[in-house]
Amino acid sequence: MLWTRYRSNPPAAMAAMLSKAVTYALLGAFSLLLLSACQPKQPTGVTTGEKARPGLKRMAEAPISAIEVQALMLRARSGEDLDQVMRGFDRLIEQGEPLLREEAVFRKAQLLLENQSPGAAEVTRAVIEAHPKHALVPYAHVWLAKWWISQDEAGRALEKMREALLHERLTRELADEIFELAPAITQQASEREAVYWLLAAAAVDQGGRDSWLRMAARRASMETIEQLHRELALSPDLMPDFDLHAGRSRLMTGDTRAVARIAELLSASQPTHRNVKQLQAWASGEIRAATIGILLPLTGPYARYGQEALRGIRVALAGLEFDEYITLRVEDTASDSMTAIQAYKLLADESVNMIIGPLLAETTEALLPYLRSDLPVISLTGRTDLAARSDALFIHTLSPLAQVYVMANYAWQQGATRMVVMAGARDDQTEAEMFSVSFQRLGGEISQLVHLDKSTMDQRSLLRKLRHETDDEVLLAELDEELAVMLPEMDMEILMPVGFDGIYLALDGRHVAMLAGQLAYSGIRNVPLYGTSRWQDGHLLDDRGRYLSKARFAASNTAVDVNSNQEDLNIRQFQFKHRQVWGNDKISDLMSLAYDTMRIATVMTSRLGLSRHEIARGLRAPEGFPAMTGHVKFDDSGVGQKQLDVFSIKKGEIVPAG
Repeated sequence: MLWTRYRSNPPAAMAAMLSKAVTYALLGAFSLLLLSACQPKQPTGVTTGEKARPGLKRMAEAPISAIEVQALMLRARSGEDLDQVMRGFDRLIEQGEPLLREEAVFRKAQLLLENQSPGAAEVTRAVIEAHPKHALVPYAHVWLAKWWISQDEAGRALEKMREALLHERLTRELADEIFELAPAITQQASEREAVYWLLAAAAVDQGGRDSWLRMAARRASMETIEQLHRELALSPDLMPDFDLHAGRSRLMTGDTRAVARIAELLSASQPTHRNVKQLQAWASGEIRAATIGILLPLTGPYARYGQEALRGIRVALAGLEFDEYITLRVEDTASDSMTAIQAYKLLADESVNMIIGPLLAETTEALLPYLRSDLPVISLTGRTDLAARSDALFIHTLSPLAQVYVMANYAWQQGATRMVVMAGARDDQTEAEMFSVSFQRLGGEISQLVHLDKSTMDQRSLLRKLRHETDDEVLLAELDEELAVMLPEMDMEILMPVGFDGIYLALDGRHVAMLAGQLAYSGIRNVPLYGTSRWQDGHLLDDRGRYLSKARFAASNTAVDVNSNQEDLNIRQFQFKHRQVWGNDKISDLMSLAYDTMRIATVMTSRLGLSRHEIARGLRAPEGFPAMTGHVKFDDSGVGQKQLDVFSIKKGEIVPAG
């Protein structure tokens, strides 16, 4: 969209000419709008032919709308009497050429749905049945989905968006619209409806295939898994990986009977697939006794955090079917490095299978010279750089700095190639620099690094300067030449869309909420904003997310307030166990991280019965580990790379963005 601002009023003699020109411009703009609803968008900085969402399967060509239909849609959008517009469509349906008649039928149904006309859904379904191969069929499914959303029927809306995704005439822009709309709806739909949509998303979005399959496996009940196999609802290339994710998530809870059943189901259709052997191996192992050492600050200035982590560990142990096989050896590091060294030596001498902790960066670093290569240690510190200094050390963290790469990759996958990074003058620089490096390694460009003065509430002058400096001057010059031909000469300044694709905000939620409105006021509108769980400080929705519809941030499921009836099963189990013992279900990120770490440790030691050296290799398994705090894969250096959920803000609520 272009914004224009007049420095002086045009001469009166030109007013009529300008009015006429603007009328034609509006009609032309509406024509482009209709066409854009059927054609893929190109993000700023992406040349023709490149993909807006890398990894999507090959899409159909977009349909081209007839000028007669465009004119009628313009009349409807401008508020003209709907009955008159419908009579115009009826004339096209009766008298037009075949292609024109077919498009008119679809567009009439669209208007009926948008205006909540009686029988609109039945009319649209009849149109789809009459023209099942038409290019507007997937669009009609999405129109119906939006209508069902207005009727509070999330399940039916998901079903229609699934049909649109799987239709042979799906276009790229329509796919992007579905991926923008549907993930939030999955939280309101039933388990089966959500799983079927997630699997359709995996079939279409090949770049995000693994993430969609993990989400589907996490949500799917055994009944749904059985049904998927009976109906042959998944393609042969998706089913093995879905089953592997489903089996591993159940292995983490000790439900080996479910793992065995999943192996049996996959074996019936693909008996020679390597995932069958992996599932069978997980299901067949004997439960073995194991001792897990715990190093946490249970006294001293950081005792509160140590107690939180220990609480998460104990809840994880209480939720296992084979908890009697696990012995915990808990040692207090007393928030002190020397005490931590002595505690580590004590655990090593007692032949524990592996160690969880320490929690603090300084105590973890102090242990480095003493770590034994045959005793794996999973520290909960945020200092990810320490992992590379010992083959025995692994880092499992939810530090926002560990989320930076997740968001850099997410922005890149969304088609962003040029980013602006904003941070406070001092305290946010590390996060800003890490994002910049991560995004540039992916091939992106950092247009500007903006340092905000946090002592100043009003940043609008700085933002207006950014707005001016990032105008696309070449495009502006070209537009000036075109307007000089189309319109009479006048004193006009044209404000262009900004020349970058997104903004990364290395800030807390209070400053994000404040800055969002100032960005809009400064003319920086409809630009995606990216960040981490630092945004979740209780202030993000101070303005009910009024200017944050394009915001995306990484966080764990436990960090957001989602509908308790639709939360992840593991979260509900965690809350239940926690409430049984401590009388409430309030869960912190640290508690959740310790819970996940304990479940990984019990699988490695008791469930799979691995030796110390085998544990170190097993932790680096390429399939990673399902977790409440985000699927984790330990890389070659030992850092747990989180595949976190990404959230957005819709109608003043935080919802999954997919």
